[in-house]
Amino acid sequence: MVLAIFYTGLFVTLTTLPLIYYHYELHGISYLQASLALFCSINVMICWWEMGLFLNRGLIKTQYNAFKKRLKKNELPSPMFLFDHVTLSQAVSLEYWALVWSTYSLIDPSYADQTTFGFFVDVGNGFTTIIPSVIFAVSMTWPFMSARILGVMGLIKFYQEMYGTIIYFFSFVLNQRYSGKPAAQIYIVIISNSLWIVFPVLGLYASYILVDRNDYSVFFS
Repeated sequence: MVLAIFYTGLFVTLTTLPLIYYHYELHGISYLQASLALFCSINVMICWWEMGLFLNRGLIKTQYNAFKKRLKKNELPSPMFLFDHVTLSQAVSLEYWALVWSTYSLIDPSYADQTTFGFFVDVGNGFTTIIPSVIFAVSMTWPFMSARILGVMGLIKFYQEMYGTIIYFFSFVLNQRYSGKPAAQIYIVIISNSLWIVFPVLGLYASYILVDRNDYSVFFS
């Protein structure tokens, strides 16, 4: 068994580096392509977890309630899910990654409550952006469709991700879910959500150029 973070790093590395390498071989280096390939890879992994958020919602609620009984106020489990030892079968299962959401629910209980916006916006992201993320990541290096079609798909995908994250963040702030939380936990919320704003902005820029020019030059040196 190895640390769970090893498997997450391995997945992102094995899905991102080949795209960057072959893009460099075919078209030269593109920092925009590399950034979006990395983001799409991470998003695919998160989509897998978000599918688990829906499919294991009962387990997540049970784990969350158990954490609440066992842990002190504002305390997170130790070791955290990324630093626990897991088998390969656990790493590829949806059940293990339920811990992502039951742990995060200690910061924002929305994720242990299937009636909330936070729950459904992430479930929606998981089921609707996983395939577009793969298509966009691959097409930047091996174009197999009209640039304009990919651009339209990218505009929809990246806007959805950015908009959903911004609305979730405002919901988090408006409902004062940060109240009484340690600074470290607030930073977790800010940093994790900012990734789904910054990178989608890059994606929206690239997608607009794809639509406007109807070619892939935005990704080529």
